[in-house]
Amino acid sequence: MFRDISLPWKPEISAPVDVTARHRTHTVREILLMASLLFASFYVVYMASTDISRVFFLLLIVTFLFTRQNYFWFAFFFILVQGPGYLWADYSGISLHRLPMYTPVAGMTFTPIDIFVLLAFVKAMFTGRKVRLGLSKVMTVILAYAVICVVITGLLFGTDIDILAWNLRWVFYYTLIISFLFLVKKEHEVRQFIVLIFPVVFFILFTQIYYLLSRIEFINLFDPGFRGVTLNTVTGDLRPVMGGILLVFFCFISALLMLLSDDHKIPRFFLYTIVVTSFLTVFLSATRVWFIIFSIVFIGYVIASKKKISSTLGIVSVLLLITGGIIYSGVLSHELLVNSSWARMRQIFDLARGDFFAAQTAMNRIVVQLPVIMNTIKQSPLVGFGFSVITMEHYDDDFGFLNTVLMFGAVGFILFLGFFRRVIALLSSSLDSLGNNGPHRPRLKMMIVVWLSILIGYLTTWDFFTMYFNKVFFMAIIIAISEYLVIRARGPLRKEHAL
Repeated sequence: MFRDISLPWKPEISAPVDVTARHRTHTVREILLMASLLFASFYVVYMASTDISRVFFLLLIVTFLFTRQNYFWFAFFFILVQGPGYLWADYSGISLHRLPMYTPVAGMTFTPIDIFVLLAFVKAMFTGRKVRLGLSKVMTVILAYAVICVVITGLLFGTDIDILAWNLRWVFYYTLIISFLFLVKKEHEVRQFIVLIFPVVFFILFTQIYYLLSRIEFINLFDPGFRGVTLNTVTGDLRPVMGGILLVFFCFISALLMLLSDDHKIPRFFLYTIVVTSFLTVFLSATRVWFIIFSIVFIGYVIASKKKISSTLGIVSVLLLITGGIIYSGVLSHELLVNSSWARMRQIFDLARGDFFAAQTAMNRIVVQLPVIMNTIKQSPLVGFGFSVITMEHYDDDFGFLNTVLMFGAVGFILFLGFFRRVIALLSSSLDSLGNNGPHRPRLKMMIVVWLSILIGYLTTWDFFTMYFNKVFFMAIIIAISEYLVIRARGPLRKEHAL
């Protein structure tokens, strides 16, 4: 009934496009570009003149303004501010090896990261896609209280214009929550942002191993004397504390989140390697609080994972493979891992039993440092000391929430606890709205555990929220990614905003 009809022309049939291969090629190119820019940033800061450094970073910032790959620049400046291997971590005004400073008007200086944060917010307001934040109300309340607190404490205790400017700068870094959500719009962009950061973990582990082998911090080769010798207080051996712990923590979290999802083409073996490398950096550094935090997050991953046995075996296998290779090659000894790193980690169990005298550093914090900060807090327990000279003099890096009480008083601390409650409630409500087999449930569950681990660190030794730019940058990204997960879980129409 139907005849074969010869056409006077032949339709052009295009060959099928391998989307996965094209995506991988694009990712490799961006990783190589990121590595090139980081190396160039290293060169201009540590080997070139200040004028060249200023021009270089200014060109990068201008490029950010006129490109659509916003995720790339967020990844670049996130790496820079975290100081991997202690590179770019020197902010001293008299340092010869630091990120350049720009002085548009007398008495006001900015680093390239400051300018990026400012311009990212402006770009987000004018070109970004608006997203409604689930945490907007609680953050508005905290911001309003902080403003009132700073005004009151400024009148009561006085402040210095330089101190005020310094503190307002890290407060402004929280605009990164909005900037990231508005500018990094699509799922693959969020994923690409994470993937571009992953390789830096290997560099951080390299700097730790280099320190153990050469007995010289890697950064000291280019900025002599920047880092002193750090020893394990239990054994007296060298202690390779990693530079960029929040970057390592972010990679650890992100790799585990990706392992809980099948909507990407990233090899599981690569993600296992990121998890193991991140954990090894913490173990080698013998940092007790981070060992606890990483362990809690991993337990959360195991609980949330639908492939508990296979994924756990995969991670353990890669761990044995990497540690075995390191020991067999002679790079690190078995005795170092067991007798030095683990010897300090064992003190966690002593501390859990209440034996604080078993850990010298913990005893020093409780006996010497704690009374000092507590006596200061007693002088203004409700509203704290705001951005005053008193705060700057008594702020203690070895305490978490007490610094919040010192700065914003008991009222501010209660508001911060309310923030944690709201974050967990937001993730939990999204979890409850899903079915038992919802594809987003595992990541929401694990993100709740991530926030609980941050809370534990905050209630013990780590202030994640104030004073330091790398901490605020990290928390802004974590808050933004939590918002992404909630948006993704609450409706397919918002999928373009998801992780």
